[in-house]
Amino acid sequence: PAQANAFFTRYCDAFNASDGEAVAQLWHRPSSLSDSRDGFARVTCWTDEASMRANMVALCEAYRGVVGHRWAFELRDHIALGENHAFVNVVWTMTRGEETLQRFATGYQLGRFDKGWQVLFCTAYQEDLSEIKNHAAP
Repeated sequence: PAQANAFFTRYCDAFNASDGEAVAQLWHRPSSLSDSRDGFARVTCWTDEASMRANMVALCEAYRGVVGHRWAFELRDHIALGENHAFVNVVWTMTRGEETLQRFATGYQLGRFDKGWQVLFCTAYQEDLSEIKNHAAP
């Protein structure tokens, strides 16, 4: 859990800086993301760095539109899978001042590589990116 906490501190800091490049460095290639859109699970697989990096930069741009926001996280579940793998369920909270703008959980499969811990697979089972538009500056 301490290593996962350190990893997600870096991950959260990258999002708070709206630094898609730093976020991308914390993802392995290849990697995948599953989310739920249109009532069904969908999977996006990134086999190359350019497409994964473009996604992370675009995600940070979407969040950047929410002026004055801050992200915080808490580890809900941590399951060690040997020395080099872990499943971590994280609760994310986006705030602006005292106002909570979003709160959702996301699951991550992490692996330890020569670059350190990185995301192999992410299951975004609660986040609603369309909700960001309700908080973005006009």
